Amino acid sequence: MLPAAGTNRRVTVFGSVEVFGRGWVEVVCEGQDSACFLRYLEALERRHRETGREVILVLDNGPAHTSRKSRAALAERAGWLSVIWLARYSPHLNLKEREWRYLKRDCRSHLAETLRGFVDGIIAGLGRLGGAHRDIVDRVPEWFIAGHRKKPTGRPPGRPKGAKDKRPRKPYRRKNLPADT
Repeated sequence: MLPAAGTNRRVTVFGSVEVFGRGWVEVVCEGQDSACFLRYLEALERRHRETGREVILVLDNGPAHTSRKSRAALAERAGWLSVIWLARYSPHLNLKEREWRYLKRDCRSHLAETLRGFVDGIIAGLGRLGGAHRDIVDRVPEWFIAGHRKKPTGRPPGRPKGAKDKRPRKPYRRKNLPADT
């Protein structure tokens, strides 16, 4: 998970590598949640359809991987997708963590002027990791790049015009304080 420059928002990369480094599937998202993990599974499914090979996926026990939606999506793909769950708190067993370490080091050492530049830097860094076939999917939406935490609803910001409280507010009353001595 990579922090966006100057914000508390996160840009996340879900990824996997084929045996012997023949191919990669990487999905860059705006968060680390079940919805982004499902986008990654869709990209992995496209790769499976192209190659026709069975996929063995090694996952840690992160919340995005263990949620109900994610478990249901993994169960739907059980015909071609096998999952190996790593022991808790064992990132040293996940070979992908080494790539994340290099990617974080490279992306954090160059300050991007914009969030779009930061995401483009991540994608360029993923491309430099090598491999014969690499599927890199940029799924960072424009509303995230524009600085919103959630997808805008289209309504103008603030209270709607003519909005009334259910109970009228009491007027501010100054408490009687003792006089200065």
